[in-house]
Amino acid sequence: MKKIIGTSIIILLLVNFSCKKENTAIPPEPVKTISGSWKIIKALRNGTDLTNRFDFSAFRINFSDSTYTIENLVPFIVSKNGKWNFDDPKYPFKISFTAQNSVEKGSTMLYPVVDGVRNIIISFSPGCTLNTYQYTLQKVN
Repeated sequence: MKKIIGTSIIILLLVNFSCKKENTAIPPEPVKTISGSWKIIKALRNGTDLTNRFDFSAFRINFSDSTYTIENLVPFIVSKNGKWNFDDPKYPFKISFTAQNSVEKGSTMLYPVVDGVRNIIISFSPGCTLNTYQYTLQKVN
């Protein structure tokens, strides 16, 4: 009986120490970055697709660390250059714009990857609450 118990203890110790412990730590979520120049690839107004009805091709919004500049303005949440920020840098669900000499205006935001390409989807009303726009932005290469 002592032999069986001794052998069982040795087998249990060998099994316990022979297993490699796996690193199960979850890597930290990176801070989202949108630095660069972005263009409109899809535009909806009140759910109607405007992408082919209006020339959005010249519009660009250029993001740097905390500022943005707009080229060739279209109906947008702001009409002047200024500052921007996320509600949460790792998990952004809202982006805020503060144009020069203006108040902060916020927009809901989605940050999906579509066909391997990062997009930003923002929704806003530029003035008249009867009109709601949704733009899908994609980084210009």
